[in-house]
Amino acid sequence: MNTFDLIYPDRSAIAYKAMIFPDGQPHIKLDMIQAEKLDVHAPIRILTRLNNANDLLTALFVKNTLDYLGFEHVELHVSYLLAARMDRVMLDGEPFSLKVVAGIVNLVQFKKVKIFDPHSEVSTALIDRSYAVTNHAFVKQALADYHGLYTGEPVVLVSPDAGALKKIHKLAQYLDVENVVECMKERDVRTGALTNFKTTTEDLHGQTCFIVDDICDGGGTFAGTAKLLKEKGAGKVNLVVSHGIFSRGPKIEFIDEVYTTDSYRVVEGMNCLEIGGFM
Repeated sequence: MNTFDLIYPDRSAIAYKAMIFPDGQPHIKLDMIQAEKLDVHAPIRILTRLNNANDLLTALFVKNTLDYLGFEHVELHVSYLLAARMDRVMLDGEPFSLKVVAGIVNLVQFKKVKIFDPHSEVSTALIDRSYAVTNHAFVKQALADYHGLYTGEPVVLVSPDAGALKKIHKLAQYLDVENVVECMKERDVRTGALTNFKTTTEDLHGQTCFIVDDICDGGGTFAGTAKLLKEKGAGKVNLVVSHGIFSRGPKIEFIDEVYTTDSYRVVEGMNCLEIGGFM
């Protein structure tokens, strides 16, 4: 499948020039010589991050241009989905942001939409013809890079909260990992404050723990969980997170190593794997 790559322009099957007009509107112009060399009957995908409104608009502009050029099968492959965390109305007076984004994407009628490790099943429920790409291959690669599964070192997969619980058991089955630790926390939705970290596991006996989740923003959940795990005897606590925002920086207290992808951005000085290999 040909790729119109909005993440790494030099890898795009069709070269393009992107710009921002003075009024803030994004704009894009395709190389017509390259576009006309491609078979319009063959599938083509737009690979993109949807980090903000301009990213979303640019992807839709590309779809519109490809439609005009006669491409019959255009897919959207999303490494990071804008508003995925706002998958319900949290508080009175707030929008259902994911539903708004999904409605915009649905208007242009992609043949298929693939989303890397979306925050919840609500994303694929709201976006037409959409499919989730699991984090399984990414986590397997992260563990291989660490060499944990291949040296006999005990490995434990950790779910940091209830939201990650369903995914962690499917992941453990895929990786053939028997040890899974379930953790919990409480969050004040009005202030964001995290409290009452707990787990039913009593003693981790120096084992290496891998906390696995979809998004790291400020990192408070993972710092609190890692502290708890080390209090329970964990030897090392590593974090494997699909989407690395790291709004407070890449260093997280009590975490020994972090593995992420470039789905949201390239994170310098960190184990940051390229998203293209997992989409």
